[in-house]
Amino acid sequence: MQLVLVETAEALFKLAAVAMIAATKIMQLVLARDGTVDRPATDVVAPDQLPMLEALQTRLEGKTAKQKNPHPKFSVAWLSWIIARLGGWTGYVSERPPGPITMRRGWHRFEHMVEGWRLRNVCTP
Repeated sequence: MQLVLVETAEALFKLAAVAMIAATKIMQLVLARDGTVDRPATDVVAPDQLPMLEALQTRLEGKTAKQKNPHPKFSVAWLSWIIARLGGWTGYVSERPPGPITMRRGWHRFEHMVEGWRLRNVCTP
């Protein structure tokens, strides 16, 4: 692995801005996990990603009521539940609530899935 040094103040500011955007998204998800934040999911994701998230929710929900997403559809809390599940959280109340590391893992998986979702119509006429 090659070490890259940030040599100018401008480059450092750009790097800090990118890191701040990523951290803000993760913290929005962590703070919304309990459903007390009444904001739309589009505060965190693009509107064209909502159908993909609906499909993911169907795949991530279990058969019991305890493993269903309890939050209003298309809210940040709803999104937080999906991202936490992608990050490895089981969804059970007996488990600790998902924190920043779990959300980051889930967000990373989500970003990869978004790339695949965007390719879904490439091969169809």
